[in-house]
Amino acid sequence: MLLLSIFLTLVYIGITAFLYRCGGMSKEEAKQYHIPTFLAKSWIRDWLCTLFNYLVLLTWWQPNNPLKYLWFIPTYLLTGFAFSSYWSRLFKGEDNFFAHGLFLGLASFPLYWAGIHIYAILINAIFSSVLMGWLCLRTGNVFKEEFGRGGISAATRLLLLC
Repeated sequence: MLLLSIFLTLVYIGITAFLYRCGGMSKEEAKQYHIPTFLAKSWIRDWLCTLFNYLVLLTWWQPNNPLKYLWFIPTYLLTGFAFSSYWSRLFKGEDNFFAHGLFLGLASFPLYWAGIHIYAILINAIFSSVLMGWLCLRTGNVFKEEFGRGGISAATRLLLLC
C-alpha cells in the first residue's frame, strides 16, 4: 500500500505540473508540442491542477469524520482562484510568484476545520511561496517555471501532514 501511495503521489504531481504548463500555453504552442489545444486554456490550470493538488493530500490523509470532507468545497474554490492570479495588479504589472505561492498555500485554510493543523497550513504556504519565487528568479525559462510551479503546488500539499 505504501508503494502505491508513493506512486500515486508522483503521478499526481506530474499531472499537475503538466496541466499547469498546458494552462499557460497558447494554442500555437500546444500545436508545436503536439498537445491537444483544448488543454491550452487557463481554466485547466485553475481547476484541474486544484483537483490533483488535493488528490495528493487525500492519498495520505482523510478527515476522521465524513462531514469534514465538506471543507474541501471552500478549499477547492479558494485554491482555484489562487491559481488564477499572479498578483500583478497588486504588484504594479509585475507577476509575483512569491505571492502566487503564498496564496496557493493559504487557500488550504478551510481544512483547518477538517483537522489540518494551522501551523501545517502556514508551513505549506511559506514553502510554496519561497520555492515558486526562487524558481522564477533562477530559471528565466517559461517551460521550467510553469512545470516547476505546478509540481511545487502539488508537492507542498504533503506539508499539510506536519
